[in-house]
Amino acid sequence: MIVNNISKILNKNFYVIIIGSGPAGISTALQLEKKKINSLIIEAGSLEYNSETQNYLKGEVIGDNSSNLEVTRVRKFGGTSSIWGGNCNPMLDYDFKNWPIKKKDLDQYSEEANEILNLKEKFYNESFNNNLNIYNLAWSNVKFGEKYFEKIKNSKNIYLSLDTNFINFTNEGKNIRSVICKKNNQKFEIFGKNFILSCGGIENSRLLLWSSVSNEELIDPKMPIGKYYMNHPYHTIGEGIVDTNNFFSFLKSSKINNKPILTCNKNIYISAKKNFLENNKISNSGLYIEFRDINENNNLFKQLRCIAPKFIKNLYDQIKIKKFYEISIATLQEQEPYDYNYIELSDKKDPNNIPLIKVFWKKSKFERKSARLITEELSNIFLNEEIGRLSLEEYLYKDDISYEVTAGNHQLGGTRMGLNASDSVVDKNLKVHKVNNLFINGSSIFRTGGHCHPTYTIVQFALRLGDHLSKAYNIS
Repeated sequence: MIVNNISKILNKNFYVIIIGSGPAGISTALQLEKKKINSLIIEAGSLEYNSETQNYLKGEVIGDNSSNLEVTRVRKFGGTSSIWGGNCNPMLDYDFKNWPIKKKDLDQYSEEANEILNLKEKFYNESFNNNLNIYNLAWSNVKFGEKYFEKIKNSKNIYLSLDTNFINFTNEGKNIRSVICKKNNQKFEIFGKNFILSCGGIENSRLLLWSSVSNEELIDPKMPIGKYYMNHPYHTIGEGIVDTNNFFSFLKSSKINNKPILTCNKNIYISAKKNFLENNKISNSGLYIEFRDINENNNLFKQLRCIAPKFIKNLYDQIKIKKFYEISIATLQEQEPYDYNYIELSDKKDPNNIPLIKVFWKKSKFERKSARLITEELSNIFLNEEIGRLSLEEYLYKDDISYEVTAGNHQLGGTRMGLNASDSVVDKNLKVHKVNNLFINGSSIFRTGGHCHPTYTIVQFALRLGDHLSKAYNIS
C-alpha cells in the first residue's frame, strides 16, 4: 500500500517501522507479510534516481580509497540494488568463527533467499586441492525496486511512504515510542512497536551515531558505533597462460563435479580452505580468473620465454596455441576488522541538518600477504600439474610498492553483531544493545566479511529478523 498522505496513517500503531527500502528492508517486510503482520517502510528517496537527493549521501573518505560515497550508494526505492552487479555467494562456516551465530542459523533461509533473488543456479564450493576450493557466483537479475513495487503497492500489510526522511526517534527510557520524519517539508510523528534501521552499510552507522549524539538517554554513545568498518578490496594480482587440456584433466582427476564450461562463462573462482588460512595466519581472498584468447604479442609471452622457455617451446613446437588461454587474475579480499577503519559524523550537514559522514579506511600489509600466499598456492598447482604458468604483480612481494584497489561497493561493519555493548552494537537477533525495540538490518551488522559478495547473506539475515519479530508478535 502506497502512503501518499502520512496524516492518514498517524492513528496506526505499526508493529514494525522499517527505515530504508533496500534488499534488507524489503526482505524483512515480505517475511512479516507472510504472517499478515503490518509494517511501514519509510524511504527517503523516490521511485526514480534523483541527483539532488543523492547529496544526502555525500561524505569524505580519508585513507587509501577516493571513491565518491554518493556514487556507490543510491537513495531511491530499492536502494543500491538498482546498480548492483547481481553476484551472489553465501558465506562459509569458518567465516562465522568470531560471530555469536553459526552459518546453520542462516541456512534455513536459503530457499526463501533464492526465491527473493530469482536464483536458479545452485551454489557449490568444492575441493580444488588440499589447500584451495573452487566455487561459483550465482547471478541475480533482481532490482528490488522494480521487482517488488507492484507487490507492495497491492499489499494489505506492507505500507510504503516514499520521499520521507528520517529525522530522529522519540523515546520513553529505553523504548522508542515513535520516529520523527519529514515529507513535503512537513514533520510527522509515527508510532510503532519495533523499529528497524535498514539504510545500508554506511547510513546505518550515520543515523545511529546521530541518534546517540542527539539522545544519549536512548543510545549508549560508548558502544562501538561506526567502528570496525570493512570493505572488500578488489585489485589485479597477476596473469598467466593455461593449457586447457591439462587443466581439465586435473579437474577430472580431482573429481570436481562442477567443472567450468569456458564456452559459456570464461571465469572460475578460487578461495582458500580453512586449514590453509589458519596455518598461514591470513584472511581469505576470492581469486577471479578470467580466460581469454591467446595474444602472442602479449608482454607475458616475452617474459615466459625467459622464465619458462621449455613450456613456451612446447607450446609453439606442437602448434597447440588454440588449446591455450591467457588468464588474468584479480582478487576480492576479506578485510580484517581494524580499529583504525571507522565511520564518524562530519561537521558538514545535510539539508535536514543531520551531520554527513567521514569514512576512515586503509588497506594493510596483511591483505597483501594473504593475496600473495593464496595465489602462490595456485601457481604451484599450475606448475606441478603442467597446467600453465603465472606471473604475479611485483607489489605482492614488496611493501614499499603501492597499489591501487577498488573499495566502496561492499560496505560492511560499523554496527557489528556481538555479545555485549563494549564490543558490538547489535545482538544475535540484530537488536541494538540496551534498547528494547530498535533493530539494525543490513551489511553494517557484519562482524567479519569473508570474501563473499554480501547481498545473499543480507537477505538471509533480513528473513531471519522477520521470523524473530513474527515470533515475538505471536507471543504478545
